[in-house]
Amino acid sequence: MSVWFKRLFAGLFVGLVLTACSPDDSEQRKAFITFLQNDVLAKPGVQLSRPNAEQQKPFGDYAAQYAIITRFHESMDASVAKPMQQVLANALPRSIEDAVNRKADIAAVRAGFGKLREALDTAVATADKERAALKQPEDVAPLYATAYAKLVTAPATTFRDIFPVLDDAFGSVLAFADLIDKNRAGIKLSGSQMEIPNPQLRNQVQATLNAMAGKQQALIAAQQKMQSVMLGR
Repeated sequence: MSVWFKRLFAGLFVGLVLTACSPDDSEQRKAFITFLQNDVLAKPGVQLSRPNAEQQKPFGDYAAQYAIITRFHESMDASVAKPMQQVLANALPRSIEDAVNRKADIAAVRAGFGKLREALDTAVATADKERAALKQPEDVAPLYATAYAKLVTAPATTFRDIFPVLDDAFGSVLAFADLIDKNRAGIKLSGSQMEIPNPQLRNQVQATLNAMAGKQQALIAAQQKMQSVMLGR
């Protein structure tokens, strides 16, 4: 046997030994598939399972694929969900006088919705790009696609749908505050009550109030839809 043939044979033998000792991808796929089925898809709504490092060991390299989804949620929570909750809790006026006195603050909050939308778009684009680069076997790909749609696409779409409603709601508050502010001389405020002797102005104010009430109802409906998506109800 020639020297070069011996070396080639030895190299092939080493390669076979290394292959035999490498982690079994089929076992990793099985563990990851079971996790997606039982801990992600079987749960209602957008409930993000967060397995620790020890629990992810059986997934092997597939743990990095699930990390795409968890990173998206971390980004969305920090830059979109929590800021929006703070806005809805603190920014909406509590009274007529509050709306008039805080016009600048309300306008600033309304302008900030654009930044929240940009942050969401960035998080989605990053996750989509990372997912597009994945090479998945046929038994993993459809399950992962369903999990991705449930935990990334669905909440992102729901948040995107609420931004126009938020903008309309805050816009109606500003329109009302502007009308009251410009006609201070003809309006007497007393808490939540208004006295408006001029019938024409009274009709204008009433129309603006009706528009604002309609936008607020649309906002409530959008919040309920978001809750339904998140909780799976």
